[in-house]
Amino acid sequence: MEGLEKYLSKRVILSNLLLFLLSLTCITPVFAQSSSTGKIRFSMWAPLEAYPGTKEAALADDNVFSYPISRLKTTVPFFIEGMVCGWEFTYTPSDNTRNVSEHFEFAPLYSISSLKQTITYKEPWIQDNRLYCWVEYQCSPQVNAWRNAWQTSGYRKISGNGIGLLTDGFDGIKFAAQEALKTAVRDYARGITKNKPRKITGEVMISNAPVIGIKSGRYIVYLDFYLNINNIIWYNTY
Repeated sequence: MEGLEKYLSKRVILSNLLLFLLSLTCITPVFAQSSSTGKIRFSMWAPLEAYPGTKEAALADDNVFSYPISRLKTTVPFFIEGMVCGWEFTYTPSDNTRNVSEHFEFAPLYSISSLKQTITYKEPWIQDNRLYCWVEYQCSPQVNAWRNAWQTSGYRKISGNGIGLLTDGFDGIKFAAQEALKTAVRDYARGITKNKPRKITGEVMISNAPVIGIKSGRYIVYLDFYLNINNIIWYNTY
């Protein structure tokens, strides 16, 4: 592995990698996001190799960069979706006295068909057996107006973190993001009432760059949100 890192650090390899990354995306005419220009910019990483014994490892080919590039091009659009489209959610807290199991689900508020094609990947570098790069997304005027409305709405800001398994690959990151959102909503609900609600529905938008780390062999994802509660249903409501 030491020899591989040394090999990858050569300028010619990184230059070729940059060209390869740029060839896989459309370039539109840091965490930096500007309301005036509508550009989102943050860094993201992916492991150079898939976790041993997983399906991703079995599908990996001989190209040294194919796996981390594939991971980046799956992970980045997922988080940008949360930053420009927003997510709607439904949360049912667990209640042992009523024999109610916890349930949480989320989905994008709307979709942008060209989202993946308009993300730009720039300035890649290798560090700690990971491929890093800067990610840029240029919002359209409509999307920028939508994001500005969220930022100036006065919605409550919430934060949470979640954990997912390394062996689950991207699904582990997605699950950790879901847990981060659920934790943030649950903590908010606990702060406004002592009684457990029957169900909470609402909408969120990621307000800052996602932070992904590894702790004790698991992914940990930290997320900040703007929160808009649509409805809280109580058990005494019929």
